Amino acid sequence: MGVVSASEQRVVLHVGLPKSGTTYLQGLLAPSRDRLREAGILYPFVRPGAQFHGAVEIRGSHDKFGLSAADVAGTWAALCARARDFAGTTIISHEVLAGASPDQVRTALEPLAGVDVHVVVTARDLGRQAVAHWQEEVKLGATYSFADFERTQLRADAGPGGDRPHFWHAQDFADCLRRWSPGRSHLVVLPRPGAEPAELWNRFAAAAGIDAAVIDPAGQAPANPSLGVADIALLRAVNAGLDGRLDRGDYLRLVKREYAEGVLARRPGPRPRAPYDLREVFEPATAAWLAQAERDGVEIHGDPGDLAPVLAAPGDRRPDDVELAEDPADVIRRLAPRLR
Repeated sequence: MGVVSASEQRVVLHVGLPKSGTTYLQGLLAPSRDRLREAGILYPFVRPGAQFHGAVEIRGSHDKFGLSAADVAGTWAALCARARDFAGTTIISHEVLAGASPDQVRTALEPLAGVDVHVVVTARDLGRQAVAHWQEEVKLGATYSFADFERTQLRADAGPGGDRPHFWHAQDFADCLRRWSPGRSHLVVLPRPGAEPAELWNRFAAAAGIDAAVIDPAGQAPANPSLGVADIALLRAVNAGLDGRLDRGDYLRLVKREYAEGVLARRPGPRPRAPYDLREVFEPATAAWLAQAERDGVEIHGDPGDLAPVLAAPGDRRPDDVELAEDPADVIRRLAPRLR
């Protein structure tokens, strides 16, 4: 696909997946709005956080994020109005959109009727996605172990069409692409560990049909650093000790953003890897999804082999095999004075 000129109107909907480099890409796009616009590309601004709020409005998930319906009402329509008024390529990006139901997808696409819409899905191997999904749930308040997560979700998928565990609904890129677009769809494969972060940007730019040179990603660190195995265990214990005593807004502000992402994520220590025996689950799923995407005519950007699951070595310690290095009650006492 070639570079789009400013005279051609098109909307690129980057709908996820969660934990697939989305925050990194958004961190490149947002501060580059002026440069992008000069190149005929709009990353629309309505107000701070509007692309997130618009996605939450479509999903009806405001309670989960400590928002009210009034906080997000009308945001998606405003974003789409910006796109319809722009002559070049508009990029709208948020991973909350990935899990949208068919009815929610129809609602999202209605304001863009008649516009050339391309859907982009970014995907990372299931090994890294499994530990990232689990720790994100812990950062949102969960207390369950990786063993529980493996039993109730990773080994409990019945496939599309049923009531799937959250992990599989969130990570099935073929199903996501089918819900969002019967055509004009793109799969961006995340590079293997150790690749230059710019490689993800290059693959995304190719999918969006824009010149990657319009943004220089040099020096931009990947967003959302992961937690170490000991810190995930500590956060689970803190969540259990809090026992729901914080309202949603206070929990997200104090525990998730300030403590987990502001303190724990900066600590050194080994990061979790999905156990080797999950290979028997992840490899067939990945192969089936890639085959479905190819049958559906999805354009793939990057090496499909990069989706081979990244796993621990046979015999390595499992993510729950760790001792707490700190008393969770002490953490809760330190957090208490910071409450509103």
